[in-house]
Amino acid sequence: MRYMAASGDVQTHFRDVLTQLAGFALLLTTRRAMPSVCPGPLDSAAGRAAEALEMLHALRPPSEAAHHFHHLAAAGDALGRSVGVAYGCLTAASDDGERDEFMRALRAATDHLRTTARLLPGFELVDLRQACCAAHAPPALSCTAASGQSVFNGE
Repeated sequence: MRYMAASGDVQTHFRDVLTQLAGFALLLTTRRAMPSVCPGPLDSAAGRAAEALEMLHALRPPSEAAHHFHHLAAAGDALGRSVGVAYGCLTAASDDGERDEFMRALRAATDHLRTTARLLPGFELVDLRQACCAAHAPPALSCTAASGQSVFNGE
């Protein structure tokens, strides 16, 4: 029970870092000139990741949670890698290869966190498609003007 509580805190930190880095990823995909981006949010994510990694190293998983711990540690490694690569993406010399590496590391972290969510109860990631408001949304939005013509291509 103690492991579940402590690892839940680590997972929460990891999710927060993942959210912050996803915002940075959005900037990477929409802007080419990254040197103008303030590194403050990235510094915040790096600090939170370092704190979570310290918490992770302090965990003593029982044998029943070894598989969960393996994926939690792998998520931490991937997040640490993505923070390091993200700083490289801030430089004028960054290229698509660095951006791709950053995205791969984020994807790996997400996959490992999803796995941890399946392995122990209480670690589920939120699926917004299951939110109460999602059931009330129309299945697809129409992109037609009042005249019935498409807004995008004049159909």
